[in-house]
Amino acid sequence: MAAVLGLFIYSPLGSTPRAELFVKLALFPALVISGLFMWKGSHLRPVIHDLRKGDHPIPQRLVGLLVIISLFGIGHHIDHIIRGNHVGWPLTPEINAFTFSLLSYPFITLGLYLGWRDRAGIPYWTGLFFVSSLLIGYVHFGPSAIEPPADIITVYENALVGWFAFAWVVGFTIVLVTGLVYSSLLLIRQSKGAAITSSRGE
Repeated sequence: MAAVLGLFIYSPLGSTPRAELFVKLALFPALVISGLFMWKGSHLRPVIHDLRKGDHPIPQRLVGLLVIISLFGIGHHIDHIIRGNHVGWPLTPEINAFTFSLLSYPFITLGLYLGWRDRAGIPYWTGLFFVSSLLIGYVHFGPSAIEPPADIITVYENALVGWFAFAWVVGFTIVLVTGLVYSSLLLIRQSKGAAITSSRGE
């Protein structure tokens, strides 16, 4: 990956827009992730071991939902780039909803890290799902939507592609709401368990 980055910097290939997009969206993030793994890889091995055994503090179903949500989010951001509308920093100088939506990935990563260290629990995920569901509903489906369905469907020349992109957003929203409902149920269950334990202690 470092060799490819050097090729981008020192060869004429780096002047093409597609090469620049590849470096921003794929190569540089992959280099950062690999560097973090080299730095903290020894700490991840016991986490992976616990994940396989099912002994980690974060429920496996919640982890699965987070993976699905991340895949939907990545697909939706790629759709933004293909369409070329409502795109913001770091691809354009404008800071907009696209820019703020990228913060979801650091928050998911931070939550997983803190969760495996028993420093962030179900309330963290419930809050994150709640805020994310509100934002995607406001941006795409609210009465004053910043990016209404027409801005997704009608941009593509092929109507089927446009409807598929819109269906992807709907699926993204459904998965986020599912995560909110599931984490809320876990939170209620935890609260009831804590109340029972407290009453027994008394």
